[in-house]
Amino acid sequence: MQRFKGTASMRWLVVTAGFTVLYYGAAKVGMLVSLPIPPGNVTPVWLPAPIAWFGVLTLGYRAVPAIVIGDFFASTPGFFEASQNLITAIAVGAICAVSPALEASLGTYLIRRLVSTDYPFQQVKSVFNVTLITVLAPALNATIGVTSLCAFGISAWSDFGSVWFTWWIGNMISLLVFLPMLLSWRCIHGGFRRQQILEMLLFLVILLGIGKLAFTMGYPVEYLLIPALIWAAFRFGHRGAATGIALVVALALWGTTQGNGSFVRSSLNESLLLLQTFMGTVAITTLVLTAAVAERQQSEAALAVANQQLAATVEERTAALQSLQMANELLLSEITERKQAEQTLRQSEARLRDQTQQLEQTLKELRQTQAQLVQTEKMSSLGQLVAGVAHEINNPINFIAGNLTHLEDYAQDLLRLVDQYGQPSSASVPAAINPDEVADLEFIKDDLPKILASMKLGTDRIRQIVLSLRNFSRTDETEMKPVDIHEGIDSTLLILQHRLKARPNHPAITVVKAYGDLPLVECYAGQLNQVFMNILANAIDVLEEQFKAPADSAEAAASTTPPAQITITTERYANNQVSIRIADNGPGMPEAVRCKLFDSFFTTKPIGKGTGLGLSISYQIITEKHGGQLLCVSELGRGTEFQILIPVQQQALLSA
Repeated sequence: MQRFKGTASMRWLVVTAGFTVLYYGAAKVGMLVSLPIPPGNVTPVWLPAPIAWFGVLTLGYRAVPAIVIGDFFASTPGFFEASQNLITAIAVGAICAVSPALEASLGTYLIRRLVSTDYPFQQVKSVFNVTLITVLAPALNATIGVTSLCAFGISAWSDFGSVWFTWWIGNMISLLVFLPMLLSWRCIHGGFRRQQILEMLLFLVILLGIGKLAFTMGYPVEYLLIPALIWAAFRFGHRGAATGIALVVALALWGTTQGNGSFVRSSLNESLLLLQTFMGTVAITTLVLTAAVAERQQSEAALAVANQQLAATVEERTAALQSLQMANELLLSEITERKQAEQTLRQSEARLRDQTQQLEQTLKELRQTQAQLVQTEKMSSLGQLVAGVAHEINNPINFIAGNLTHLEDYAQDLLRLVDQYGQPSSASVPAAINPDEVADLEFIKDDLPKILASMKLGTDRIRQIVLSLRNFSRTDETEMKPVDIHEGIDSTLLILQHRLKARPNHPAITVVKAYGDLPLVECYAGQLNQVFMNILANAIDVLEEQFKAPADSAEAAASTTPPAQITITTERYANNQVSIRIADNGPGMPEAVRCKLFDSFFTTKPIGKGTGLGLSISYQIITEKHGGQLLCVSELGRGTEFQILIPVQQQALLSA
């Protein structure tokens, strides 16, 4: 910001200094064309006046100091020569330096108030307003300047009127002649065409020729310059006309100061008055004519635009009328088409209603079928569960039932012996007891505890199976609760134990447990156990199909096929998760099958053995209900591994 201020100040100083030098030079040039008219030298035109006005109009009131400084240094030497007193010269020079600045400031203020365009001579009304301002503002300058001259004795009070008039008319004529030229080249943009440049050269030749005839050779043809200026006004616009005025005045001024031309009289005052009258007349007439021509050209241009717009409007209206006629025809055609479309639409609506009813019926049947399939999958899982429970409970129940027969016999023998001991007899030992019965009693005493222990073992087994069944189903837990994952896996394995044992044509399946140290996991235990059941049951199906038992023992001894095996691995995983991996050493599956494994109704099992919903439901349980992942890695010949990833705390996952 400081640097910007410093740059702006430097630019202002450079501009002020340059403008001061320009003003000072113009003042010196004006003094060169002065005429020796008592009580001193008089200049027909004062070039610093239009330069001062131009500076304030373009640079603003910042140009005022430059005007004051330039005028002070230009006029003070002349005042010292006239008064031979330095103090008087400085005082008069200072006063007279302020007066042109006041004149330019007043003129600028009035122009900005009365004229609305950037170039003040653009309209006829503006030309008259500026002319009036150039009459009033120099009067202030002349009054201040002449009063200071008379007050300090440089000029006599008796000459006040003539000196004031000379000062005033010189500034006024200079403003009317040179200010339009300066402002036209500053405010009006645009160049000249090539033909105009050639025409301007011809104009300059004619202008200089008339000037030579009038102001060098002495022929009274000065007013032939006016048609040339009219030519410039019509052909070259404001800049050409204003420049032409300045050239004509320069020729007249040069010839008159050299003693040539029609304005030269025996009296210099008369010559000056005629010259200034000519310059003022030429300037005002040409400026008014140029403004009138410009206004006419603008009016013609506006009229041409209006005509074009009118023609375009007529064409648009004609086209609109034609379009309207076409639109009417199209409307009639559209009405006919719409009637046909309405009839077609009614027919389509009737067909659509029939299709909608059929679709609703199909959707209803589809929902029923889907519910039946889901129920079938549930019943399939329930069938496996019931089959496992029945098989596991059947053995201990048969064992207990078999032992109950022996227990009943033992009880009958004991009761009979007790009855015999209760009959009266003279001997201390009943004589009715058979020695064989005594031997049976010894056997009962030895075998009865074994039978009771075996029955207790069977009841414990049944109790364990019931507890595992309860842990697997978790029907009393409908909310997420922290549970032991290992307990759910063990319960599932216990239910599937009958399928893991060796059977005809099916060897035993070994289950390897590699359990890690897992925390309690928040989950829906019953649903998670269903996932374990689906994955383990599928693994057992694959292994039963892959590893069939040999027909005889010799064939079994010669077989090199590794035993069927399921490996269950649990461990803590990244991001506060647990991992459950269930792998088998079955045949594996191709990538095309693995990619569709979790799709609904996709199955590789024979028709009637699987619904294709087990893994799809398992995937939804893990991903949607528990916010986890269910992954499958498989390769042909290397088995299949399912990996379950679920968060330890579901509430933390939901809040995140």
